[in-house]
Amino acid sequence: MKVFLVFNLLITVAVTSPIEVGSAWSDAAGYEECSDWVDPTKPLPRAIKDICGSQLECAGHQEVANTNCGYGERKIMAGKWVGTDVDLSQGDKDYSKGFHRLFSYITGANADGAKIDMTAPVITKTYYDSSYKITKATMHFFVPSSLTNPPAPTSSDVYIEDWDAVTVYYRAIGKSSNNITPKEWEQEATDLVTALQKDGVSLYSFMSVVGGFTDPWSKKQRTEIMFTSA
Repeated sequence: MKVFLVFNLLITVAVTSPIEVGSAWSDAAGYEECSDWVDPTKPLPRAIKDICGSQLECAGHQEVANTNCGYGERKIMAGKWVGTDVDLSQGDKDYSKGFHRLFSYITGANADGAKIDMTAPVITKTYYDSSYKITKATMHFFVPSSLTNPPAPTSSDVYIEDWDAVTVYYRAIGKSSNNITPKEWEQEATDLVTALQKDGVSLYSFMSVVGGFTDPWSKKQRTEIMFTSA
């Protein structure tokens, strides 16, 4: 899973008005697109309502009403997540390995040998230093809410965490992360930061988040790039 963010593009750029309420894009993405960013060639993302509670359990969340354009706002509730660190020295290879470490945990590589349901989203966090150089990356699966005491992982590279509630700001992409080009990642990140800056939203810029909501074989994809509130 690749994340390419250029933070020297954290500049304020004029954003025009949103496109018409009720458009196919806003229905699918969960927010209205800014008119200057409308691209009819972009594939529509799969709507959250067609994933969460329909296909998979998703991390507890509440969409926040947002009349501004260019991004959605969501509160993610507190919950348990299983995670693993990504070995950045291996380049992109360890993102795939990280996914398989987590998948092994939910398919039985745990103290109870239990089978645990797949959930959404698959979260990848990328951390930056003060110069916005990548210092660390981690990958996470949400632990189903029914497992209040999830079994311990058998791998020392996998761990369970308790996450506090957090507000995130996101842009949705109608592609799987593996099919999003570096240029597209950069543009989506720039548009998200630009829209948030215009609205005076305070974000934590030393960590970016990518959420994968759909498997690579789904006809309609949903990937989100996110920042958390400061």
